[in-house]
Amino acid sequence: MAKRINRRWVSATVALAVISVLGAATDALADHVVLTNGDSLTGAITSASKNELTIDTELAGRITIKWSAASRVTSTTPLRAILATGQSVEGVPVVSNARLSIQPKNGTTVPVDLSTVRALDVATRPAGAVSWLGTLNAGLDFSRGNAETSTWSSSGTATRQGAHDRLGLFGTYLTSSIGSGTDAVTTARAARGGARYDHDLAGQLFGFGFADAENDPLQLLDLRTVLGGGAGAHVVNTGATQFNLFGGVSYARDSYAAGTTTTTSPAVTPPGSSGKKPTRGGTPPSVVRASLSRDVGEFLAGQDLAHQLSDNVSVTEAFRIFPAIGNAQDYRVSFDLSLSAQLNGWLQWNVTMADRYLRIPPAGGAVQNDTFVSMGLGITFGGGSSGEYTGSDGRRPAPPRKP
Repeated sequence: MAKRINRRWVSATVALAVISVLGAATDALADHVVLTNGDSLTGAITSASKNELTIDTELAGRITIKWSAASRVTSTTPLRAILATGQSVEGVPVVSNARLSIQPKNGTTVPVDLSTVRALDVATRPAGAVSWLGTLNAGLDFSRGNAETSTWSSSGTATRQGAHDRLGLFGTYLTSSIGSGTDAVTTARAARGGARYDHDLAGQLFGFGFADAENDPLQLLDLRTVLGGGAGAHVVNTGATQFNLFGGVSYARDSYAAGTTTTTSPAVTPPGSSGKKPTRGGTPPSVVRASLSRDVGEFLAGQDLAHQLSDNVSVTEAFRIFPAIGNAQDYRVSFDLSLSAQLNGWLQWNVTMADRYLRIPPAGGAVQNDTFVSMGLGITFGGGSSGEYTGSDGRRPAPPRKP
C-alpha cells in the first residue's frame, strides 16, 4: 500500500512539474505580434522604444519590429510610457488596428500617441530607477628574439543610465617600449580620462557638460584639462542606431614640458641607448608654439554614433573639433572608433582606435597627429554591454543573450 501511495505521489509530482515547466514556457513566450502583412510572431518582448519593439522568438531568434508594422499585439510583458504631459503609465501593451494602448492592472486603458510620447520602455525596473553598466578592457602585445617589444593598453567605461539622462565615465592608458631591462626605451605613453553628462530637454534636443584630462609625454604634453558644455539633437534614435549632432563651447588649458622629442631621423631611439630621451621621427610643422602653456576658449562641434550591427556586435564612433575662439587656425581634433563583440554574458572582444590632432603643437613636439590602436579582451558589468547614451526615448539596451 505504501509503495502504491509513493508511486501515486511521485506520478503526481512529476505531472505537476511538467505542468509547471510548460506553464513557465508558455509565460516566457506569451507575447504575440501580428504584422500588417499577416505574419505572426510568438515570443517574449525584451525591449521597446518610441519607434520599435524587440521580441525574442524560439525559432527566428531576436527580431526588431517597427510599431508601424504591427497590426495587433497581445502581451503579458509590462511597458512604461512617459506621456507628453509627463504622466507615467505602466501596464501591458495592446495594439489593435495598428493603434497602441497600455492597459494597467487596475485602471482604464490609456491610448498612447507614439508621435508625442516622451519615453517608452519595458517596465523591468521601478519608475525613475537608474542602472550602471560598463566595460573593462585590456590588451598585451610583446615579442622576444630579434626584436624585444612590449605594448600594454587598457580602457574602461562606466555609465549611469536613467530614463532621461546619462552620466558616462571613461579612461584609457597605453604604454609601449622597445628593448628590455636598462636598455628599454619608451616609444609611446598616453593616458586619457573624462566624464560627460547628458540630459534630455525637449523632443530630440539634449544638453550636456563634460570634463576631460590627458597626458602624452612624447608630445611634451604634461597635462591638458578641458571643461565644456553645449546642446545637441538625436538625429537618428532607434533601438539599433543612435546618431547625435552637437555643439557648444569649452575651455582648454595645456601645460607642456621643456625640451624636445623631435628628430629628423625616421626611426625612434634604438635599444641600447639607455639614459637618452625617446625620440620620434618627423619634422615639426612650420608654425609651432613657443610657450610652454596654452590657455584658450574654444568652440565645439561634433557628432557621435552608436550602432548595433547584430545581437552581440556593436560599433561606436565620435568626432569633435575645437577651434580656438578668435583664432580659427589654432584648433585641435579628436576622433575615436571602437568595435566590440560580446562573446558571452560577461566577456567582450574589443578593438579601439583613437586619434588626437593639434594644429599648433609645442616647438619640441615631433608631430601634430597622435594615433594609436589597441585590441584586447574585456569584461562587461551591469545592465548592458555598450555603455552608450541611448537618447531621448530612454531606451536601455536589451541584456546580452545567453550563449
